Amino acid sequence: MSRRLFQRREFDQWVRDQLIDEAFARYLDWLAECEAVNAAYGVWSRAPRTDAALPFAAYGAALDREERAASVYRSVIDRIEQLLGGEERLAGARPGAARV
Repeated sequence: MSRRLFQRREFDQWVRDQLIDEAFARYLDWLAECEAVNAAYGVWSRAPRTDAALPFAAYGAALDREERAASVYRSVIDRIEQLLGGEERLAGARPGAARV
């Protein structure tokens, strides 16, 4: 096996590992924002009607942050799917590769 091919495989593994770490971090971000939405909803739902405007605004802001976190998480998952999908296509194109 050539040194260059070996280095490429190490790099590819490093990229996969980085993307998986990134996905896990973005999942944790999204989970924290979900908890913030639940907390903000609790505050709003317990607020007296006369004082509910500010808690409602905080709840709306929490929903926006959760939506953004979900979008960022999804973008990382999309990158992983592209990487793995590309590897599957390449594996199928290799001589002697089993075709399904």
